[in-house]
Amino acid sequence: MSKNLDMCRLLDLYGGLLTEKQFDIMDFYYNDDLSLGEIADHYDISRQGVHDAIKRGDEALTEYEQRLGLLRAEQERRDEISAFREMALAAFNECNAHRSFRSVAEKIIVLLEAFDQRLEEYENPAPAEEEKD
Repeated sequence: MSKNLDMCRLLDLYGGLLTEKQFDIMDFYYNDDLSLGEIADHYDISRQGVHDAIKRGDEALTEYEQRLGLLRAEQERRDEISAFREMALAAFNECNAHRSFRSVAEKIIVLLEAFDQRLEEYENPAPAEEEKD
């Protein structure tokens, strides 16, 4: 499942660099969970042809990621935000324990909410708006 999820994410990032047919085949396979046979029937090609197209697409997406590193950079940003969030939570807990630092603790709550929002955006990105003709 993890490999499929990674490929879905790579397809989202780099799918526009594939041919239209290759993108569609991979989209059917990874996002719509169609079988090789179902995709083969749709394109009137062999199951082996579908398999080969998916394999070439996987290799292309993996190479794009190796060269461009967008997925890796996204994960690094997510990890960095999570680390900042943990530091802010520790500061909140420390400040909240002392009455004189309650106002600081309240400001840290705002910061924690901002971190949570950013992490949510990374986990569930808003769909891209379609271009209008």
